Amino acid sequence: MTKLLKGKPVADDLLNQVKKFAKNNQLKMAIIQIGDDSASSWYRRFKIKTAKKLNIETIDYQFGKDENEDKIIKTIRQLNTDSEVNGIFLEQPIIGDFNRNNIVESISGDKDIDGITEKNCGKLYLNREGLFPATAKSIIKILDFYNIKIKGKRIVIVGRSNIVGKPVAFLFMHRHGTITICHSRTKNLDKVVKEGEIVVAAVGKAKLIGEEFISENAVVIDAGYNLEGDNVYGDVDFENAKTKAKAITPVPNGVGKVTTAMIFNNLVQAYKYQNDK
Repeated sequence: MTKLLKGKPVADDLLNQVKKFAKNNQLKMAIIQIGDDSASSWYRRFKIKTAKKLNIETIDYQFGKDENEDKIIKTIRQLNTDSEVNGIFLEQPIIGDFNRNNIVESISGDKDIDGITEKNCGKLYLNREGLFPATAKSIIKILDFYNIKIKGKRIVIVGRSNIVGKPVAFLFMHRHGTITICHSRTKNLDKVVKEGEIVVAAVGKAKLIGEEFISENAVVIDAGYNLEGDNVYGDVDFENAKTKAKAITPVPNGVGKVTTAMIFNNLVQAYKYQNDK
């Protein structure tokens, strides 16, 4: 019988640890949104609501798509030097005619709780301690929570984005997994994916990975989130794939559930770096 890898118990475990830490340590995070992307607005409000439950203070910055870029960067640099602010989260995507790299790189690496700066990317590459993308870390956390071994496994990742595909590949590699990364130009995608003992779908195409992609006893982690009308679908055709997979994450209530919790876990980690704890 296929095991359902639900995100809620994993997220609850992380949030309980964060809440316990926040009880004795004052945590504060800044959330920055540029433009009016509706999904980003929802996630921003959800993070603020979650932070309140965890007794974490938030500062909310909303900039219009026509805002002056220098003003945004100046605000971020002020947050970098504010010793009371432990983390800075920049909502994606950035809407407007901005130089994204300039804005991202203005964030201090020690406060970059989404792990998107070059400083933290370099640390991930070199297998050093740092703040890494929350979704990528959540994928590993789910596997660890459900006692699914990584070492020596053949892992196929579908998607090569800077916030999921690439970073999770390094996290797997540092745990001694054997990695294959697939993308839009991968030939015979179904055959390549079928070689995976652990399959990670993070490409942003609803139901792309069907039953024919999945080998018997594969573990399938679906990091996709695709809205079609009022419905949400992952990158995996869940109903069909679950008949083949040994274990699989649902969408919703899978990886996404853990990702928000992992952002607050990164905030705790940032606080410890800043205070040598």
